[in-house]
Amino acid sequence: MSFLYPLLLASVAAVAAPILLHMIRRHTRNRVTFSSLMFLRTTAPRFRHRSRLEHITLLVLRCIVLCLLAFAFARPFLLRAASVDAVRAGRRIVLLIDTSASMRRTGVWAKAIDEAKSVLADAGPADRLCVMSFDQAARTQIGFKRWQAMDPAQRASVAAQELSQLSPGWAATNLGQALVTAAEAIEDDDVNDEQQAAGVHQIVLVSDLQQGSNLDALLAYEWPQRTELAVKAIACRDSANASLQWMADRDAPAPGRRKDSPKIRVTNSSDSDKDHFQLRWESLSPFAPEGGNAASAQVTDVYVAPGHSVVVRAAADANQAQAMRVVLAGDDQDFDNTLYLAPAPQQRINALYLGSDEPDSATEMLYYVRRAFGTDGTSQVVRRPGNKSISAGDIKAAHIIIVTELVNGQNLALLRQHLESGGVLLLVLKSAETVAALSGLTSIGDLQSSEADAGRYAMLDRIELDHPLLKPFADPRFGDFTRIHFWKHRRINPADCPGARVLARFDDGDPAWLEIPVGKGSLLVWTSGWHPADSDLALSSKFVPLLYSTLEYGGALARHQSQYFTGDSVPVAQSSPAGATDAAWQIRRPDASIVRLDAGRQTLTETDLPGIYTVTAPAGGRDAESRVSAFAVNLSADESRTEPMPIEELEKKGVLLKPASVYAAQTLLPGTSPGGGHAASGFREMESQQKLWRWVLAATLAMLLIETWLGGRLTRPGPESKEEQT
Repeated sequence: MSFLYPLLLASVAAVAAPILLHMIRRHTRNRVTFSSLMFLRTTAPRFRHRSRLEHITLLVLRCIVLCLLAFAFARPFLLRAASVDAVRAGRRIVLLIDTSASMRRTGVWAKAIDEAKSVLADAGPADRLCVMSFDQAARTQIGFKRWQAMDPAQRASVAAQELSQLSPGWAATNLGQALVTAAEAIEDDDVNDEQQAAGVHQIVLVSDLQQGSNLDALLAYEWPQRTELAVKAIACRDSANASLQWMADRDAPAPGRRKDSPKIRVTNSSDSDKDHFQLRWESLSPFAPEGGNAASAQVTDVYVAPGHSVVVRAAADANQAQAMRVVLAGDDQDFDNTLYLAPAPQQRINALYLGSDEPDSATEMLYYVRRAFGTDGTSQVVRRPGNKSISAGDIKAAHIIIVTELVNGQNLALLRQHLESGGVLLLVLKSAETVAALSGLTSIGDLQSSEADAGRYAMLDRIELDHPLLKPFADPRFGDFTRIHFWKHRRINPADCPGARVLARFDDGDPAWLEIPVGKGSLLVWTSGWHPADSDLALSSKFVPLLYSTLEYGGALARHQSQYFTGDSVPVAQSSPAGATDAAWQIRRPDASIVRLDAGRQTLTETDLPGIYTVTAPAGGRDAESRVSAFAVNLSADESRTEPMPIEELEKKGVLLKPASVYAAQTLLPGTSPGGGHAASGFREMESQQKLWRWVLAATLAMLLIETWLGGRLTRPGPESKEEQT
């Protein structure tokens, strides 16, 4: 028999207490008063044998009780030789290592590698182990099958070699998705493995467990009851950390300051012991590698109390037309102290308006289109009457085409060709006669249209907010169309247009907005205009977003965003430019490497480095006049929340937690002895299964009952004593 805590057996020495108590001679308890002796002096009787023990049986019972208590607290268990079946029942372990950007803090990664190697050393020959790394996504470094195929004596060294090749990246921490992936990997291996019996399922997480970790994936996942999570949290010695974050500016600029002057939020961690920092603004050349061609600008002192943040404007002499780098100094951690800013793209919007409206008349639709796209020279609205011929170059240069009246046959053929090649066109039924243009563009004959009797006014109803064109209004804050009144609209039957999808209806059931497929493109039809005679749509807050949503739906605004986070997919080329069949986009990364996007690839996924990315568009197309642009990739703001996250947050999401100091072994392998980590964990598991201490406590209670009964009987006065008292 062995003991889990043998030092507690030293408490057996407490048996000396009842022995000493039994050796102490007490005075006679029963006293009888005699009247003839009342005047004699009282003296204590002399005893010849002071060390003589009385009630030996009672003494033995009391000593046994104390010995049993010491025996129970020492946690006894019986050593058993492991059978062949028991040896096969090993553990299934996923070693999950955090490689997110926050692991770049001083000393954190070295500690994480040491902890991971200790887990590898603790694995036994019967264990099946999988090594995974994660940041924004989980990646398998060594799978269960590869681990099982390796020589058991070489597994730990090979895995340690794999770990030495890992390093923290710049992506955010999606801890929830990583835990789900690890749990599913264990379940899949358990199902596919027919030789090994079911053992302990365990995920060992090595991470700094910072507050910015994303746990959303755990909300919709039912955690397996057999899988335990052991957390090895890596603490950082230096806790002072401040971070930078770019803020979108929607306010009017202050007097004397440009509107494009960026705003930077400086945040100080709550456990920081510093509050004074410095900001340095530097202009960058997008064509220079990281750290090159940086011109130092003004240095700004910033005071930020721990747990608070402040907003700072860019230096007044900073050149906003160039890419910028903002560097923070004054805290202990520098992994999140650099913020890159790309100049906001100024894409020129070319709109082609086919109609006879007067551009300066507030009663015409063209008046509101020009103001929606701006009158500061950054956009151009070209008006062409429907009976005037347009060229293929006009259509090619246009980002959005709006048709409001009948067009001649030549224009109709060009517009239809534009639709069939994948373009988007907006047709507004300004009158019932405009339905002839709809028939020509869709090649559907005998389409009928008439003026609807809307009564006082009509309102929009049953809006398809799941459509990409209307998805920006899916948020309840922006999806209220009840204040828009339509005085007039045209009635058409959607059933007459094959494949038509009604995007919105009026409250009388008539279609308001439709989408009709034409070849590879889409024809958007509005049955009511936005001029005051038809509706007050142009005066509402929905008009400009609707036009820009139409631009995005046609692929014209795919590159307007200039700020991204590491790991984001950047839409570089949503549609191939006209006249460029096999042209490729070129993206220059911050490390000077070049990524080429072929015509079939639309997004850039290689955004694993923070910095300025330069995009060069292929020759040809309507964007040929500005083929070079840039965007910035920065560290996620959540990754800078480096305060430790309470482990109870994982427990609230349903994760079954186990202390990281306990790695239970399902069986004890033959030949093992106490002292090793794997053997010690085997002893704990064996004692937990046997629970002999329960039987020892039961025997202790039985001895106490016997001792109580015997003690009461021995101290009860006999018959002679009772007669003397009477």
